Amino acid sequence: MKLLRSRNLLLFLFLSGLFALLGYLTVVIISDPFIGIVTVKNSQGEYLVESLEPAGQAVLKGIQLGDVIDEVNGKPAGQNVNIIKFSSVERVESIVVSEKAGEQRLVTFNRGWNGDHTGLELLIQLYIPWASLLLFLGLSTFLYRKRKNDNAAIMLILFFLAIGLSYFSSAAAYRNDLVGVTVMYAVIPFVAILFLLFMNMYLRRYGMIFISPKLIWYLSVAFSIVSLFCLVYIWTNFIPEKVFLNARMVYHATLIVGNFICVYQLFRKYFYYRSSRFNSLFKITLTSHLVAFTPFTTMNLLPLLGGNIQILPAAFTAPFLFVLPIVYFYLLTSNQLFDVDFILTRFKYYTLLSLLPALIVTLAFAAIVSGDVVFSWVRWLQIFIVSYVVMTLFLYSKEQIDHKFRPKLFKAMYSYQDSLDRFSRKIARVMKRDDLEMVLKEEIGALLPASRIDFLIVDQIEAVVNPVGEKEDEQSTAIFLLQVSDSLQVGEVVELPHGLGLVIGCQKSKQYIVWIGSKTNHTRFNSDELRWLKTLANYASIVFENLYLIESLIEDLESEVKKEQATTPWILRLLFCLSENERRKLAADLHDSALQDQLLWYRRLEALMLDHPITEKLEVELDEIKEGLLDVIHQIRETCNELRPPLLKEMGIVEALESIIEHTQMRNNFAVDFRAKPFDNLLNEEQITAIYRIVQELLRNADKHARANLVTLELEQRTNMVYFHYKDDGVGMDVDYMEASFEHMGLSGIKERVASLEGEITFRSKRGKGLEVIIILPQNMTTGRSERGLLRDSYLIS
Repeated sequence: MKLLRSRNLLLFLFLSGLFALLGYLTVVIISDPFIGIVTVKNSQGEYLVESLEPAGQAVLKGIQLGDVIDEVNGKPAGQNVNIIKFSSVERVESIVVSEKAGEQRLVTFNRGWNGDHTGLELLIQLYIPWASLLLFLGLSTFLYRKRKNDNAAIMLILFFLAIGLSYFSSAAAYRNDLVGVTVMYAVIPFVAILFLLFMNMYLRRYGMIFISPKLIWYLSVAFSIVSLFCLVYIWTNFIPEKVFLNARMVYHATLIVGNFICVYQLFRKYFYYRSSRFNSLFKITLTSHLVAFTPFTTMNLLPLLGGNIQILPAAFTAPFLFVLPIVYFYLLTSNQLFDVDFILTRFKYYTLLSLLPALIVTLAFAAIVSGDVVFSWVRWLQIFIVSYVVMTLFLYSKEQIDHKFRPKLFKAMYSYQDSLDRFSRKIARVMKRDDLEMVLKEEIGALLPASRIDFLIVDQIEAVVNPVGEKEDEQSTAIFLLQVSDSLQVGEVVELPHGLGLVIGCQKSKQYIVWIGSKTNHTRFNSDELRWLKTLANYASIVFENLYLIESLIEDLESEVKKEQATTPWILRLLFCLSENERRKLAADLHDSALQDQLLWYRRLEALMLDHPITEKLEVELDEIKEGLLDVIHQIRETCNELRPPLLKEMGIVEALESIIEHTQMRNNFAVDFRAKPFDNLLNEEQITAIYRIVQELLRNADKHARANLVTLELEQRTNMVYFHYKDDGVGMDVDYMEASFEHMGLSGIKERVASLEGEITFRSKRGKGLEVIIILPQNMTTGRSERGLLRDSYLIS
C-alpha cells in the first residue's frame, strides 16, 4: 500500500511538472512570433543572413539571403545575445538590414499576444506539435493503464514522451527560449538510449539481449557529458563561442551515432532471426524506425555537422515521427501483424517510379524561373525532394483511391471481373472438352464484338491446322500458327494476322488454340481486354489439362485391361490409394455420426438413472444396457483406429507398429516379439501405410487361423531397401494349396500390396510348422509412364 502511494505521488509530480512545462512552452510559442533568421559572421565582422526558416516573419518582411544585419533593437548586431550565442535573430522588436543593393531599411516585428502569427507558422510550430504530443500522450496513457507493472512498457512510455516533448519544445527552442533550448539539448540525445533500454527489456522475456548493457552505460555517460557542456554554454558565459561551435558539432554527431546504433542493432537482429517467428517483429520495428528518423538524420543532422544550413527544415522532417505511435499502437492492439513485405515492395516500386518524374519537374521548374531567380544548390535539392516525396505519396494514395472508387466510377471496366467470376463458376461443372469450348465461346462472345470464335488444333508433326477452310484469312492464320508453333506457351495470348489466338492446351505435338477474329467495330483490342483474355486462357488451360489427365487415365486403364497380363504396380498403387481414401472417409463418418450418437444415448441413459427413482431389478438391467453401450462405443473406436490409424505418418513406421502390437496383445492370447532397427532414411506415407496394413493383416491371420502362441517380427532398413520378416509357431498351411486358392484368403491382399510397391514376397510354411513371410521392398520405386507420356503416379491422389 505504501509503495502504491509512493508510485501515485511520483506519477502526480511527474505529470504536474510535464504539464507545467508544456503550458510554459505554449505561452512562449504564442507570445513571440517566429522570425526565422539564421546568421553567419563574415571576415569583415558583419552578420549575414545565412538561411531563412519557412513560415517566419523574416520571409514575410522581404528579408533576403545575403542581407546584412546592422542593428538589433537600435544597437549593433554584435551586441545582441541571441546572435552571439545562437547565431539567430529572435524575440526582437526591430532590426536594420543592409540589402544587396546597398540600401538600408528598418524592419519591425510585433511581439506579445497580438503578434503577427501566420496560419502556416501556427500550423507548423503549434498545431502539428500539439497533435503529435497528444498522440504520444494518448498512447502512453493506454500503455500505462494496460501494462503499468511492465518495465518494458514504462520504458516505451518514456521513449514516446521524450520524442513528443522534444518535438514540441523545438518551436520554443527556435525562438531561443532558454527552457526550450534546454529541453532540446537535455532530452533528444537520450531518445536512442531509451529505445535501446526498451528493446533490452522487451526481448528479455524471449531470452534475447538487444545490446550490451555496458555499451548503453558508456553511451549514456558520453551523451550526458556533451549535453552538460552545451547547457553550461547556454546558461553561462564561461565557454567561448568557438568552443561551443565544435561542441555543437559533437552534439549532432552523438544524435547520429545513437540513431545509427539503433538501426544497426535492428539490422543485426533481423538478419539473425529472419527465419524465425521474430522475423516480422524486427522487420516492422526496423522499417518504422527508418521511416521516422531517417529524414531528420539525413536532411538536418548530417548537414548541421558542416554548418548551419539544413537541406530541409525540421518542420518538414519531424512529422515523420507520427509513424512511431501509429505502428506501435497497431502492434499493441492488433492480434495480427500487417504485411510489411507487401508495403516495402510497394515502397520500392513507387520510389523508383517517382524518380524520373520528380527530376523532370525540377528541371522544368528550373527552365521556367531561369534568369528571374537565382537559387542555391540547397534550394534546388529541396525542390527535388519535395517533388519526389509528393509523387511517391500520391502513387501510394492512388492505389487506395482506385480500390475504393474505381469500381463505382468505371463500372464497364469491372464487367471483366464479373466475367471471370462467372466463368470460374461455369467451368467447375465442365466434364468434357466440348463443354469447355462451349462455355469459353459463350463468355468471349458476350463481352467482345468478335467477327468469329473458332477452335483450332495445330499438329506440329503433321504440320497441319484443323479445321481450316479455303478463305484467305483462314489460310494465312494457319500458316502463321505453324510458323510460331514452337514458341507458343499454354495460357498465352498471341496476335494473329486476323485477330488473336488463345493457347488453352497442349497434348504432345498438338496445340489447342482459340481463334478470336477481329472486332466488328474495327477497333484494336485494348489492354483491359488483353488482360482479361489472358486470364481466361489460364483458367481454361487448367481445366483442359485436368480433362486430358482424366481421359489419359481412362485410356491407360483400358489398355492395361486389354493386355491380359499381371496388374502393373502403378494400377495397384492407384487402387490401394483409393481404398485408403475410402477408409479415411468411412472412419470419419463413423466417428462423427455413429460414435457421437452412441455417446449421446449413453449420457442420456446415465442422466435418467441418476435423476429418476428406479427399482433394483430395473437398475440391474439398465446397468447391463450401459455396459453394452460402452462395448459398442469401444468397438466403434477400435474400428475407426483400424480404418484410419491416428498420426501414422507423424509417428513413423516403428512407433506405429509398436502401437498396433500393443493393442493386439491386449486383445489376444499370443505374444509378439518385435525387433526393429532405426531407419536412416524416412519412408513415404504410401510405404508406411502399406507396411502397417501388412502387419495388421498378418496379426489378424495369426489370431483367426494360425492359433499361434508366439509371433516374431523383424523390420530393418538395408541398402536401398526395406527388409521385413514375419514368423509364427501356428498350425501352418500347405503353400501350394495357398497359391492355388489365393483369391479366397485374407493373405491375398498382402501379396497385392507388396506388388504395388514393386517388392518381393516369399511364403514358407508346412502343416504344423507355422508360417514364415519375407518381404523386400525397394526404398525408391521406379515411376512408369503411360503411352501418352504422362507420369502414371500423377494419377495417385491422397
